[in-house]
Amino acid sequence: MKFKFLDLLLFALLFIFVNAFPTDLLPLTSIGQLILRISLRVLLLSYYIYTLCRYRINIFKFANYKRAALFIPFVLICFSNIIAAGIAGSKFTLNVDLPYLLLLIVFHLLGAIIEEFLFRLFIQNSLVYASSLKRIFFSALIFALFHLLNIVNVSSVDMLISILTQVVYAFGLGFLLAVIYEYSYSLPLCIAFHFVFNFFNTIFVTNIYSLSIDLFIFYMTAIVCGVVVGLYFIFIYLFVLRKNERYFRQ
Repeated sequence: MKFKFLDLLLFALLFIFVNAFPTDLLPLTSIGQLILRISLRVLLLSYYIYTLCRYRINIFKFANYKRAALFIPFVLICFSNIIAAGIAGSKFTLNVDLPYLLLLIVFHLLGAIIEEFLFRLFIQNSLVYASSLKRIFFSALIFALFHLLNIVNVSSVDMLISILTQVVYAFGLGFLLAVIYEYSYSLPLCIAFHFVFNFFNTIFVTNIYSLSIDLFIFYMTAIVCGVVVGLYFIFIYLFVLRKNERYFRQ
């Protein structure tokens, strides 16, 4: 499955436009801005789905659900911030009301869907002549570099450092998602994993609740979770995945 270069370029440019659209410059309330951003993501997703129909692609057809089940333990990474908050004894203080929370969930769910369409289904699938490792690496690298778009909102050195840290973090997430897709061909699983990761590691601890987590505990928890998941991946790769690196590729 390979997409034309011009299609990939258009997919990427539309993605950049939607994510970098300056809604904060418009005379709208926070809910109004969120609704506008949701609308833009719906339009982008509609175009992506139209493209799938044009190429006659069924994202469920080649999914290997037995292999997909092997990656369920990866979900540990999705709760690293919650675990860190628990270890630090942080108090959870609710930040938002229910309507805004529901809009926030829809917004980030759409984000997970369009990002997985772009980076896994469109880009990773188009690297048909590369090895599995190269497909995984370059998909993760491109995914991480796209997070540099957040630099347009930089207003301080601390924010810049935070964004650069996010890029590194995004590479790790992108690598896991690329591995899941490469060996299970399950886009829905990637979308679910991506959304759960964003929800519990970002939205939950920043937008929904006010939490103060000691940075040492935060990074150590992330490292420990990463090591556990990494060792688990090495195990399943050696004893399961390596036996049949790719059962479908065209």
